Amino acid sequence: MTREEAEKHHFFEHFKTALDCDDLRNQKIKAANNKSLKALKVFTEVLGYLKDDALETIKAQAKEGEFTASDFTWVLTIPAFWGHPAKRFMTDSATQAGLVTKGTKGKLMVVLESEAALTWCLKLQSDGFITQNHSRDSQDQPAGAAEPDTSCNDPARSQEAVQFTVKPEETKVLLETQRDGKRYLVVDCGAYSHFTVHEVLEGGAMKKLHNDSRYYLGGRNVDEKFKQFLREIFSYEVWREYEEKFPKEVQKMMYDFTRLKHLGEDIQISCPGNLVMLAQKKKEIKTFFDSVEGASWDDGSIRISREKLKSFYDKSLQGITGKLREILNKDFNIGYIVLVGGFAESQILHQNITDQFGPQYKVLCPLRPQEAILKGAVELGRNPKLVES
Repeated sequence: MTREEAEKHHFFEHFKTALDCDDLRNQKIKAANNKSLKALKVFTEVLGYLKDDALETIKAQAKEGEFTASDFTWVLTIPAFWGHPAKRFMTDSATQAGLVTKGTKGKLMVVLESEAALTWCLKLQSDGFITQNHSRDSQDQPAGAAEPDTSCNDPARSQEAVQFTVKPEETKVLLETQRDGKRYLVVDCGAYSHFTVHEVLEGGAMKKLHNDSRYYLGGRNVDEKFKQFLREIFSYEVWREYEEKFPKEVQKMMYDFTRLKHLGEDIQISCPGNLVMLAQKKKEIKTFFDSVEGASWDDGSIRISREKLKSFYDKSLQGITGKLREILNKDFNIGYIVLVGGFAESQILHQNITDQFGPQYKVLCPLRPQEAILKGAVELGRNPKLVES
């Protein structure tokens, strides 16, 4: 894409978290180029693109027949702290995007992300959860790991699965999570962190008892700490010029970091040639690391120590732990803490929560936790009665 073409486009990053739920109809969202569009326009365009892509994918896979949007039930997920105005906003966006019409709005479901995630977790067998005895040495799901049959069950190609062992007594405890009357504290660990308490009623339907608003304690906070560290290494001046001239490369570096930060060990990230070029206008690239603790230059790559990586998590871990204690002290009679979302993949986060709360509560995290909301949404589309209206 040329610069002239790029200027005609808008790049919205984390736009869902930018919504102000008190005035959705008139709210505008600012793009990376400081231009703004109405939130309704942004969401309508995104949903329209996803609808068209889904229909094209189905058409390519189907052996026969034609499909339109009205042939399907569409399930949209929203954060637990969004209220009825946000649900109406999503319904309007979906209608304008062509997912449904005024006459087919019954084929649209708007469900809470925590509801969807917990729905999926309650369907899993014991070997569908990460336990304390796990490693990330395999790219494949462990043999015998049971997941319910779903059309969304393809493993993510870039995702590292988990190997673990489950003792008989652990299996019994894990399977008890599927009984009626249990209460769960669902921690949706994404770019932000959301905390929701659900009760499973007799018959299996879920009821929301409590939710806390979003907190800047998720993976995005860790990413920002990493970006600040790069700015410290290369200087504010060099990094600002690099961000302005090569934003696509910055996105690639952040993607690489997001993929590696979950491992909880020394990580190595390739340093793009354009960043090296800008830095070496100031001085030899290796010398930028002479006074830096926790990072070193390694033949074209930036190596970050495990200890430094863990320091990026400090604020998030302290905040999540504090918020969990606050909710658990409210006497909801919670038995289980369920970690979902992309940030829940982090060994550092999972181990910290287990160490802090494992003795009193069962800490559960499904394999590939970033997929729990998606897969749970499919299940709710099949059986809407799983959520109390």
